[in-house]
Amino acid sequence: MRYPVTAGFAFKRLKRFRHVVNVFAKYGFGEAMARIRIWEAGHIERRILRRKVDIPDSTTPQRLRAALEELGPTFIKVGQLLSARPDLIPSEYIAELTSLRTCVGLMPADTIKGIIESELGRPVDELFESFDDTPLAAASLAQVHRAVLNGEQVVLKVQRPGIVEIVDVDMDIIRSVARIAERYSHTIYLTNAVGLVDEFARQIRRELDFRMEVNNMQRFSQSFADDATVHVPEVYPELCTKRVITMEYLDGINIADTQGLCDAGYDLQEVAERGVAIGFKAVFQHGFFHADPHTGNIFVLPGHVIGLIDFGMMATLSMRDRERLAKLVHFISVRDEKRVARIVDELMEREDVIPAEELEPSMSAIMTDYGDMTVRELHLAGMLFAIMRAIMEHGGRLRPELVWATKSIAIAEEIGHSLDVDFDIMDVGIPYAQKLLTQKLNPLRLPYDLYYWFLDAVDIVRDLPYDIGIVLHQIRKGRLKIEFEHVGLEPMRQTIDRVATRASLAILIAALLLSSSVLVLARVPPLVGDVPLLGVVGYIIAAVLGLMLVVSIMRH
Repeated sequence: MRYPVTAGFAFKRLKRFRHVVNVFAKYGFGEAMARIRIWEAGHIERRILRRKVDIPDSTTPQRLRAALEELGPTFIKVGQLLSARPDLIPSEYIAELTSLRTCVGLMPADTIKGIIESELGRPVDELFESFDDTPLAAASLAQVHRAVLNGEQVVLKVQRPGIVEIVDVDMDIIRSVARIAERYSHTIYLTNAVGLVDEFARQIRRELDFRMEVNNMQRFSQSFADDATVHVPEVYPELCTKRVITMEYLDGINIADTQGLCDAGYDLQEVAERGVAIGFKAVFQHGFFHADPHTGNIFVLPGHVIGLIDFGMMATLSMRDRERLAKLVHFISVRDEKRVARIVDELMEREDVIPAEELEPSMSAIMTDYGDMTVRELHLAGMLFAIMRAIMEHGGRLRPELVWATKSIAIAEEIGHSLDVDFDIMDVGIPYAQKLLTQKLNPLRLPYDLYYWFLDAVDIVRDLPYDIGIVLHQIRKGRLKIEFEHVGLEPMRQTIDRVATRASLAILIAALLLSSSVLVLARVPPLVGDVPLLGVVGYIIAAVLGLMLVVSIMRH
């Protein structure tokens, strides 16, 4: 993602970059930044990276969390992203970064009211019957307050002031650092750091436009309109803008509060099954799912209904990728490492394709490691992340949307196990995967597929004359270029070169013999006795070349 390059932006970026480097160096990461030559991302004094730090009784994960907290909202979001990626960072870092979800400063109520009035064009007292100055929740990008509208409890999600400008500068810095880190660290390159930063930048920019979140809520609600186990808050479009969302208040118990759920008489097993089923249905059936479905965004309502909030970070999967992911889950369940390897090969970025036979040993090892585990020990997410690590070890990378899907499944499984230690995610997930695969084989779907295949074929035939015309035009202009790259064909190329050389030499010998014979028969002067001199010279050269050809053939 590109950011505007203006004098003001460049100055803010330089100032912020120096602050970021100072903070990380203060917490003991100077040496790590020096290894990737951080100074190439901006002008800094290298002595900052060499300064000694004294932070007693602090582990590296704790120091990283503290640095991210000090750097503010954007870096807190980065920490939250990393906390759901056990394929990239060790478990001790994940445990520490998870606490970043609640570590944000509160904004004064007057500031919040000022934003609301600026966005909605009327005083808060006129818009709502009452407004609670005490925040209901605070996140890195927004703050939430309760209010009363027409006698109904509502919630207002209000964006932090100046956050867009802060994110623009921070994301530009993070991308620059990721780019040079990939250049000087092969391990970081394999994680596709720049690709992850770009995907995260797109996500966060969408999350900063609350109108898109409103659209996400309405789309998700329509997808689950026939599912009574799911409830999405009703939104009030007339009170929603780019920086403010007004929605229904969900009076429920947070899904992480297991004691509260038990006290209220909820069946934890049913709650776990319903919560995870929603995640699988969103991924496999609708291809539209939460990219960050942590426990703070999930509530249990009366009747074991699952209430969902915070639709800022959503992701989509194409039908083709949904089918591939369903196959992966199915083949994992039946422990078929060969087909797992083939599907993994299809799920990678196209430029990083790895032959399936190279992946099979790794897949077999993963299947073996997890094959003998009990339900309590088996984690589908663990297997998926192990597969992702195997892909990186072979130099490949998954596409970002598949990483989000894996993360969503991982968090759903974590929630399920927190509610029921005997929870088996495969029992819930496999039916959705199999249903998707069965639909592909449905005879009733065949006419539908053939119809669209026919439309595609008609488009190709219709456009063929135009495409041929473009090629002919390029040929007439002398601009047609054909690029050919061969891999592993060097021995064949050398053989072809030898054959061509010998054929050329044989033709030359035949030509010399033929021309010399004509000269001898025509008795073309000068003559040596009665024999033409040029004919004799031709015979001698032909004899020498013939001897060379025989030696070359005998040698090979």
